Amino acid sequence: MAAGVAVAALLVVDFRLTGSAGRQVLAVGVVSACVSAGVWAASSLTGLLMRPSLRRAQGLLAEEPDFGSSDREFFAPMRRLMFLGVLQTLVGLLIPFTVYPLALWAGVRICGAAGLSAQLTGLGPVFVSGLLVAAVATTVGTFFALFRRRSARAAARSLAAVLLNAAGLALAALVLDGVRLDSAPGWRQALALCAVASLFVLPRITLSLPVPGIASIALVAYHCLLLWLICAAFAFVDPRLHADGFWQLAGAAAIMWAVEWPARLAAGRAQAAAARPAPVLPDPLPPDHGFPLGPLY
Repeated sequence: MAAGVAVAALLVVDFRLTGSAGRQVLAVGVVSACVSAGVWAASSLTGLLMRPSLRRAQGLLAEEPDFGSSDREFFAPMRRLMFLGVLQTLVGLLIPFTVYPLALWAGVRICGAAGLSAQLTGLGPVFVSGLLVAAVATTVGTFFALFRRRSARAAARSLAAVLLNAAGLALAALVLDGVRLDSAPGWRQALALCAVASLFVLPRITLSLPVPGIASIALVAYHCLLLWLICAAFAFVDPRLHADGFWQLAGAAAIMWAVEWPARLAAGRAQAAAARPAPVLPDPLPPDHGFPLGPLY
C-alpha cells in the first residue's frame, strides 16, 4: 500500500508530498495506513453482512433434498449462492473505485491535521490517485506472492501479464505515431508505463466463446475501451499518455493484447489443469480376466 501511495504522489499532478525525506516517508506511512484500514473495514463489513445468508444457503444445501417440493423451493439455496457470488464480485469491483479514493482523501486530511505536508486537491486527482494506489498495491502484492510456494506460479503469471502489457504499450508508442507519453526522464516514463499496465490488469476478465475468433475480437474491444478510459484518467498524471484517434487507440490495444498472449495462454493451461477430472482407476477384473463365467454371463 505504501508503494502505491508513493507512486501516486510521484505521478499525479495535484498529489504532492513536501518537506524533508523523513517527513515524506512518515506521510506515506500515515496515508497508506488509512487506506489499508479503510479497505480492511469495507471488506470485513461486507463479509459480516453476507455471512448469515451464506451460512443459511450452505445449511439448506446440506439438508436432505425434498423431491416433493416445488422447483422454486428446491433451487432456492443455489439461487441464493449465485446471488451472493455476484454481489461479492460487484463489491470487489467497487472497492477500488470508491473505498480507495475516499480512504486516500481521509489520509491526506489526517496528515494535514498532524502537520505533515501532504496535498491532494480536486475530485479527479483523488479518484485517479485511489485507482493508482489500488493497482500498484495489487501488483506489489503479486510480486511478494512469488516467494510463497503455494501462490508462486499464479503470481508469476499475473506479474508476467503486467510486464507484457507494459512492453506492449512501449512497443505501440514506438510503432504508432499517435500513441506517446509526454517528455519526461526515463525512469518517470517507465514508472508511468508500469502504472498503466497495473491499471490495465486491475479489472481482470476472461472470456471463452464457442465461436472461434469472437472472444479475441471482444477482448480487443474491451482492451480498447479500457485503454481509452486510462488515457482519459491520465489527464491528471505527468507524464500523460496520449492516443490520438480511434485507430491509434485500437492499434495500441491490439498490440498489447498480442504481446500479452503468452500470459493468457499460460493462465488458460493452468485453469484447464485445475479443472481436469481425476484419472479413472483401472478395473482390477477387466472383461478379459480369463476366469470362468457363471451360467448368467
